[in-house]
Order: sequence, then C-alpha cells, then structure tokens
Amino acid sequence: MALSARNNPRVIEPRLAPRFQAMLRTLPLPGGEPRTNERAEALLADAVEWKASDIHIEPGAEETRIRLRMDGLVHDVAAVPHASGAQLVAFFKTLSGIDATALAHPEHGHARLDVAGARLELRTTVAPTVDGEMVGVRLLDTSRPVRALDELGIAEADQKRLQAWPAMRTGLLVVCGPVGAGKTTTLYSLLHQLQSLPSSIVTVEDPVERRLDGITQIEVNSRRGLNFPEAIRAMLRMDPDFLLVGEIRDPASAQVAVTAAATGLAVLSTLHARDAVGAVAALRNQGLKNWEIGDALEMCMAQRLVRRLCLQCRTSAAPDDVEGAWFQAAGRVPPSLLWHPVGCDACAGTGFDSRIGLFELWHLDEIARQLILDGADGAALEKQAWRQGMVTLADDAMAKVTAGVISLSEVRALGGISHSAAGRKE
Repeated sequence: MALSARNNPRVIEPRLAPRFQAMLRTLPLPGGEPRTNERAEALLADAVEWKASDIHIEPGAEETRIRLRMDGLVHDVAAVPHASGAQLVAFFKTLSGIDATALAHPEHGHARLDVAGARLELRTTVAPTVDGEMVGVRLLDTSRPVRALDELGIAEADQKRLQAWPAMRTGLLVVCGPVGAGKTTTLYSLLHQLQSLPSSIVTVEDPVERRLDGITQIEVNSRRGLNFPEAIRAMLRMDPDFLLVGEIRDPASAQVAVTAAATGLAVLSTLHARDAVGAVAALRNQGLKNWEIGDALEMCMAQRLVRRLCLQCRTSAAPDDVEGAWFQAAGRVPPSLLWHPVGCDACAGTGFDSRIGLFELWHLDEIARQLILDGADGAALEKQAWRQGMVTLADDAMAKVTAGVISLSEVRALGGISHSAAGRKE
C-alpha cells in the first residue's frame, strides 16, 4: 500500500486491481497510442473478480483516482494522470451511449458486455466537476443466479413465514431499509420463489435490475411520461396474481399499491423505513389512512447489510473491557469469544468476504391491525411485534456475532440497531 498524492490521504490498495495495475506498467503501443480499451477491460475484470458493485473514476487536483466499491465500502485501487483518467472516462461514455464531448450537466447511459466470464450490465452516470468529469459505473452481473432466500442470512423460522406468504395471495409485503441495504436482492429472491407457481406475476421497476423468465416486467420512463402510478395501473389491467412495485416512493405509488393489495392482489415492494414497524409511519407519511394501512399490510421485513468475516484469516479472542461494557449497556450477556478481521491474500487484506443480511420480520396479527386503526405510535406497535416473538435486527446481529459470521465492530458501526432491543422484555 502507498499514498500516491501529497494532498490526498486515501491509501491506494493495488492488490484489489492487479490486472489494471499490470496494464499501467505496460508500455504504449507503437506511435504512442494509449491502451485505454485494454486498461478498461482489465479494470472491469478486476471488479468482477472481487464482486465490486461500482467503479468510480474521480478526477482530483493532482491526479485521477480509480475506486471500487466492495462490500459497501469504496477502495482506492489506482491513481493515474488526468490524461489517462480522461481517456477512461471517454471509453465508458462511448460504451454507454453518452455523448463523448464535454458535459454541461449529468448524463446517464447503459451498456452490456461479457467480461471475465461474467455478463455485465453497466449503468453509467457522468457528471462534470471542478477537476474534470467523474464517472460512476454500477455493475450488475446478470450471469449470476438469483439468490435463494436461504442464501441471504434470513433465520429459518422467518424463511418459512416468507415461503408461506404466496399461498395467501393477498396483502402487501414490504421490505424496509436505507439505500444500499439489499432490499432489491431480497425482492428478487421472493420473485424467484414465485416463478414456479401457476400464477401471473408482473413487476414495475426503475430500472429493471434482472430479467426473469416467466415474469412480465415493465420499466418506468419519466421522459416518456410513464411513471410508477401509471405503470402500476396498466399492470393491474393485466389481471396479475402478484405485483412487484420496485419502490413506494410517493403518495401516488403508495395509494395504488395499497389499493391493489386491499382488493385481493398480492403486492411486494420496498420502502425507506428504519425498521419493520417503521413501515407504518412511512406509509402514513405518504398520506395513507390508518384503515387503508391496516387493511392492506401483511408483512414488513427490515434489513441491513454487513460485511462477512473472511473464514481464511478471522481470529477470536475473549471480549475486552470496552466490548464487555458495550454488551452490558445493551442489556446482553457477552459471548465467551468474539471474532475479528485480520486480512490475507484470499480477501486482499480486507479481512472480509462478501456481505450478509441482518433481518427482522413482522407478520401483522389482528391486534397489530387494531392498533394501526387506533392510530398507535411506533413504540406501541414495536411492543406488539415483540409480544408476537419478532426477532429484531439487533437479535439477528448478535446471533451472527456469536456464530463468528460477522464482527462486533460491524454491528456497532450500524449505530441505530445496536441497542434497539435492550430492555424490551416486560
């Protein structure tokens, strides 16, 4: 590791981009022609190897930084002169159908190509900055199979509840969490479960993340006047059994989704809410009435993503005083051992290998529905969910910490869930 710019304190991690680094050391072709295409392909191959979700090309005052987002964190993998960075920017703009001339405002594009055995779909955004054009490329490996529910980290009892939900063929199931929590991955796992049913399944997404055989998918396009509410209404006329709404993002989409669920359709969607019971407040904030929410809402799942410890190099030790005090503050008994990241060649020195979800699932009962009708606040709804035996995000996190799947530091970094279940027993 080394610092490549005096005024930029971020550390370069060349092990995360060995192919790209090798290309940087390769001499130019005869006549000084740059090897931009080869460098870009090498960078994409490195991103595929480490399962990076994004590539960032960021110009700075002295150089252009190349960065990969892995397991939720952004790592600097190379620094190149501005001219080389501009050539890479031009490559991704042209590949994604974006005008190669200088931009006055952000532009978006997309492309598909095969790299290192992966079939990638690229979602490219280019924006002008004071130091040049910045590129962000979201990488979707469509050659990977959709993950099954039992691969996400959901507790077995909650998996069974989710697997039983399609038989009801009614009600609204929402997956809650912040941006980047893996909500769409969970929805696609649920869709994968539905694919084999003798049912009509339609989706309304922005954008369509994966193409699934046997499922009718529509992509909203505001430029053409096709927004979420209009697309949902059009899909409802196709007489579906299951409807996936990519996101409940405004009062109009919330109203259409809840109305569809209340009329006997099974609806799946995502929602920005801190936890499972927070879905009720989020829907209220979209202008829905209590009776509409209580009538339609069937299940709420909240989730977060945390880094999974690398099994090749993790190490264990008894909790120290600070860790013990944390457990005490949370009202929990510390385990005899806690596992920690180390770093090795298998994980490129990060100490982590991919991510796993933390989950809580609230299946509303009649008492919860009545509380919603009565206008109960989040605290009252949370107590009812606990009485029903809901395993909270904090409970799930502690189970995975004790099992050595994740580190306590990952849970503490989440902040909001760390002590959420402390003292809940009545």
